[in-house]
Amino acid sequence: MNGCAGSQDALQAVRRTTLDRAAADGESLRAGARTRAEVVLAAARAEADSIVAARRADAEHLAEAEQRGHLAAARAQVAAMVLSAQQDVLEQARAAARAAVVERWDGGRLEQMLTRLQEDARRRLGGDRPVQIVPVAAGGFIARADDRQIDCSLDSLLDRCVDSLGAELARLWQ
Repeated sequence: MNGCAGSQDALQAVRRTTLDRAAADGESLRAGARTRAEVVLAAARAEADSIVAARRADAEHLAEAEQRGHLAAARAQVAAMVLSAQQDVLEQARAAARAAVVERWDGGRLEQMLTRLQEDARRRLGGDRPVQIVPVAAGGFIARADDRQIDCSLDSLLDRCVDSLGAELARLWQ
């Protein structure tokens, strides 16, 4: 019995160390991504301000030249342009984040992270059920067990990171 208890304690220590290391790696990745996101956001904010200012100026000229009925159409067009510019900025932020992650995790570290994510997905989905890991062409995987799944594709992970910056990104448009 004592041999089992000692093994369990050692296993717990390894688990704790692994979880601590994963948490530290995650925090480091999050901090690096946040720093890169701030740089991208600053550039995007400046670009968005310029685009919005140009669109507002265009809208003012249109408002002066058009009748009331055309003004509504011009406003709708400006709103579409602003939304399009916002979407472009978001896509640029996602692309920059993806490039930064791929660059940072090159050399096997991405594979180590994905292995940890697979282990986590198996734990979360598994229990007594078999878990199927389906690689995604763009990187990452989707883990499936019965009718449940966890999307750990690189695009999905990056989308979640960018989406978690919601309030910061929303300030771009104010």
